[in-house]
Amino acid sequence: MNNFLIVFKKELKDIFRDRKTIIFSILLPILVFPLIFNVMFKGMEDTSKKATENISIAIKGDKNSSINNILKSQENITIKDVEDPSKELKDGNIQLIIDIPKDFDKQIAEGKKVDVQMLVDESSNNSSVASNFVEHLFNGLSDKIVADKLTAAKINPDILKPFEVTVKSGVSEGDINPMATGFMNMIPSLIIILMISPTLAIAADLGAGEKERNTLEPLLSTSCNRNSLLWGKIVAMSIVSAIALILSLGSMYFAMQKLPGLEDGFSLSLTPASFSFILLISLLLLVAICSLETCVSVYAKSVKEAGTYLSGLITPFMILSYVPVFMDAKNTSMLIFNIPVANSVALMKEVMAGVFNPTHIGIVFAWHVAYVILAVLCAKYMFSKEEVVFRA
Repeated sequence: MNNFLIVFKKELKDIFRDRKTIIFSILLPILVFPLIFNVMFKGMEDTSKKATENISIAIKGDKNSSINNILKSQENITIKDVEDPSKELKDGNIQLIIDIPKDFDKQIAEGKKVDVQMLVDESSNNSSVASNFVEHLFNGLSDKIVADKLTAAKINPDILKPFEVTVKSGVSEGDINPMATGFMNMIPSLIIILMISPTLAIAADLGAGEKERNTLEPLLSTSCNRNSLLWGKIVAMSIVSAIALILSLGSMYFAMQKLPGLEDGFSLSLTPASFSFILLISLLLLVAICSLETCVSVYAKSVKEAGTYLSGLITPFMILSYVPVFMDAKNTSMLIFNIPVANSVALMKEVMAGVFNPTHIGIVFAWHVAYVILAVLCAKYMFSKEEVVFRA
């Protein structure tokens, strides 16, 4: 135990002594996440605002209709007379083309159903935002026409809407917030990614870095046994990664508080049981991944080579972490609970949704215990092979 603590303290000191590790693994995510979220959502907000402040459209067909008049009455809409509307739309000079059938008002007065086409550029955000604005105007005009006809027939227009449907959450208090719900679905995947990312640089240095500095051989020649050396490295790496994860999630959480759509705040309503399951799953997976990374780092001849191998090792883990993101947390396929990393995310989503399925929990924890045992045994084997440890 004393040997383990000595190695553990030594590795922690080495990690925190390296300024690059502190900056890129811990400090950078804390600063970057608020910046990314604010720039991203500010850009979305500005795009939406600009798109509705000045909408340029072209009219085809009946240019003397009530639809044309309502468009002219809007201060933020400019009607352009162009020779080739389709080309202008493609080039981004106009946002919409409105095709109004001939004798629009006459057909409406006769009670006929008229088809007004609104042509958009689906590759342009401005065109999409403008189409929503104009569609809202047209819906208002359509409702007014219907209401006027009903009133003329001495019928109350409210008869068209005999009841209103209000959608509220049936499992929690307050209104439904789609943005908050979407972010909650992303949290398990973010936990995996933010947990793994800091380990790359640390793992490369703990094995291959020791070889390059010629400090691994003297370390192995001490009275410290290789098991203590191995566990000291794995635990040190896991703790630093856990710290980076907590700080990154904290930074992300506070950044989310001021985003559009979350002005009332963003809360994580996790029960102690949910939090405990998420913590335990994360720790087991982290130990398994750190053990595998230690294997790779010890095998590599240099930090550069270790970085190449580690990137190849981690990439599949990150891809798998996205597999369950858009799946229903309460109806996930049993297959997902048997896929590494994906089963971690799936179970986290379940417990965050308040679902505690004993079968799913048992399967996932059994797999995670197996991951840890196999990864640690692999790391021990690599440390026991002289031709691997002293490979240069």
